[in-house]
Amino acid sequence: MCGRFTNLTKVNFLKKKFDITSPITKDLISYNISPSQLSFIIFKKKKINLDFAKWGYSFFDNNTNQQKNVINSRIETVKDKLIFKESYLQRKCILPINGYYEWSLIQNKKIPFFINIPPSEPMYLAGIWKYVNINENNDKVFTIITKKANNKLIDIHHRMPVVLSIEESINYLHDDNSLFLESNFSSFIEPELDFYSVSNFVNNPLNNSKVCIRKA
Repeated sequence: MCGRFTNLTKVNFLKKKFDITSPITKDLISYNISPSQLSFIIFKKKKINLDFAKWGYSFFDNNTNQQKNVINSRIETVKDKLIFKESYLQRKCILPINGYYEWSLIQNKKIPFFINIPPSEPMYLAGIWKYVNINENNDKVFTIITKKANNKLIDIHHRMPVVLSIEESINYLHDDNSLFLESNFSSFIEPELDFYSVSNFVNNPLNNSKVCIRKA
């Protein structure tokens, strides 16, 4: 899965790489983006756009009578599940990141790892988005698409986010027929992913500094 990530990439870089015209000028630098927080999403609506969105789809679970927040959608079922299907067919997005965190159970302790392309190079996660309400106001939410972890990361966690290069990101955004991502999709940048353990400092979502990605 993917439960935290970093974004150290500046707005001007994203605008140039994806040919985006956007009134947004403020960078969103964060070492510890967690569910329910805002992140940049890049999406296509006539043209490529950049906007803020909150992480997680909220819904009411009739079985438990509780409000729930779903942060990830599985590549194997995103095309079919009712909560995700319309978004996947009509509202794909990518998330600019410079790495993400995963926790591995080692000797009964949860150890956080930072996974990135050294040294925290820009990459992108496949996602989907929707408006918070049916009136299509400016408030948006997103989930991150996950897949089975590759052989390099499987010992940390059995799932991983779908990572994309810039070229793959553009292909995904323009994939109107939803044929680009198959359940066995593997990005050509995956072999470049590396990881190392970090301290429990990152466990607190209020902590947001370079300490989060410092080697333990």
